[in-house]
Amino acid sequence: MEITRIRAGELSEQAVDGILAEVLDFDTLINRGSGLGEDFDPLPAEVRRQLSSVNDYLTHTTWIGRLGGMIVAKGLAYLPLSDNIDVADLWCAVHPAYRRQGLGSRLLQVMEEEMRAAGRTRLSSYCELPPTVRDAAPQGAHIAAGSGFGSLPSAQPDVAFLAGRGYSFRQLERCSVARVGGEATGDGPAGADEDPADREDGYVIETWQGPTPEHRLEQIAVLHQKMSTDTPGAAEFGDEEKWDAARVRVLDAERAEKREIVSTALALRGEEAAGFTEVAHFADRPEIGWQGSTLVAREHRGHGLGARLKIANHARLGADSSVERVYTWNAVENTWMLAINDAAGFATWAWVGLWKKNLA
Repeated sequence: MEITRIRAGELSEQAVDGILAEVLDFDTLINRGSGLGEDFDPLPAEVRRQLSSVNDYLTHTTWIGRLGGMIVAKGLAYLPLSDNIDVADLWCAVHPAYRRQGLGSRLLQVMEEEMRAAGRTRLSSYCELPPTVRDAAPQGAHIAAGSGFGSLPSAQPDVAFLAGRGYSFRQLERCSVARVGGEATGDGPAGADEDPADREDGYVIETWQGPTPEHRLEQIAVLHQKMSTDTPGAAEFGDEEKWDAARVRVLDAERAEKREIVSTALALRGEEAAGFTEVAHFADRPEIGWQGSTLVAREHRGHGLGARLKIANHARLGADSSVERVYTWNAVENTWMLAINDAAGFATWAWVGLWKKNLA
């Protein structure tokens, strides 16, 4: 197998155009074989960004494996640039017709060797399983998550592949889906959707769609930074990230470039940021919403803000978008958020295993 490495930004726009359709076809084939459904098919703008876009905070490296000129394997690395610079989040897949021939192991070995040479010694990866796969053999051997919550069947190919190559299963996440419905409750530009005078606790929820308003950049930056420390299992996968208004602007610009529209709900007490939630949808697939960050800061928990944020954001989605269903991910030990999601009508769609390997 011939393996080609592509660092984001090193190919000309013409060269990216020349391979984009082929890479999309491969990614679509892998997704259809996973059983996750068409909603998870790759988006052209996202794949193009992985091949061509780099900023001060994140870059990507792609590996393409070919036999006889045909793509039979692909690897991808997400690489932080401003913090956690020894971390790499890896993913790789092999064409279904070419599996069990050692191609995945060879590709992953190349990826790991290049990450080690670049000083990226803390690796993470993931696997996604529909519930029918995870629950097919409940009496069979399972691997328990290091978090102490949940397990995965050890004989499942994705699980066996990662476990057999030195990765440790650290956390199980539940991917859930809910339909967005009901009457819209708000419209217009960003503003207060709840009057703090109506709440004895003094919290107010603001919502908007699109880029972060200038006067809320600092609050959103604070909450993004807390996402790297205040979520269950965060310490397992990296150190605290550094966020400021400039980094939020860069994130918003990237989203606009790939035609990603984000609906945001922000909880405030006075001018202090208490929590937020984001749902993204794409112009290329407007009926599907993807839950982004959701966080209630530790010092503001116990006021029902998680539910209030999601309810407000779903109302804004109903008013300003064509989103019909939203997918979200939560660690299984995050029982309070799972309870909120259950009450909001979310149902299990898939299970996601998060894995770690230390090369040092």
